[in-house]
Amino acid sequence: MSNSVQGLGKFLIGGGVVAVAALVSIAVFDYPPATDDAAGTIVPAKRFRADGGGTTIIGDSAATQSGIVTDRASTDAANAAMADGIAKAQMADGVAKAQMADGVAKAQMADGVAKAQMADGVAKAQMADGVAKAQMADGVAKAQMADGVAKAQMADGVAKAQMAEGLSRAQMAEGVAKSQAADASTRAQ
Repeated sequence: MSNSVQGLGKFLIGGGVVAVAALVSIAVFDYPPATDDAAGTIVPAKRFRADGGGTTIIGDSAATQSGIVTDRASTDAANAAMADGIAKAQMADGVAKAQMADGVAKAQMADGVAKAQMADGVAKAQMADGVAKAQMADGVAKAQMADGVAKAQMADGVAKAQMAEGLSRAQMAEGVAKSQAADASTRAQ
C-alpha cells in the first residue's frame, strides 16, 4: 500500500515539474508576443487590377491607392520577427512535448514498479500462507502423536490397573483360603 502511495507521489512530482517547465518555457520564449512587442504592418496582397486603360500593381510601389507608404526594410524586419517568433513557439512546443513524453515514460515506469511490487507482495503472501499451512499440518501431526501417546499411556494404565486388580483378587482369594484352612483346623481340634 505504501509503495503505491510513493509511486503516486513520484507521478505527481513529475507532473508538477512538467507544468513548471512549460510555464518557464512560455516566459522565456515570450510566446505569444504581447501586442506591444508585435512589429510590422499589414500589407495588401499583390494583385493586378484594371484601372481605366492600364494596370496598376497594388502594394508593389511606394504609394498604394489607400495612401499607405510601405517600406521594404520594415516589411522584411516584420517577417523576420514573425519567423523568429514561430521558431521560438515551435521550440517551446517541442520542449513541452519532450517533457510530456518524459513524464509519461516516468509514470509508466512507476506503474511498472508498482505492479512488480504488488506481484512481489502477492508472492510473499502466498509463501507466508504456505508456511502457515505447513506449520498447521505439523501442529496437527504433533497433536495426533501426543494423542496416540496419551492413548498408549491410558491403555498401559488400564493394563496395570487390571493386573493390580488381578493380584489383589489373588491375594484376597489366598487370604480367604488361609482363613478357611485356619477355621477348619480350629474346628478340627
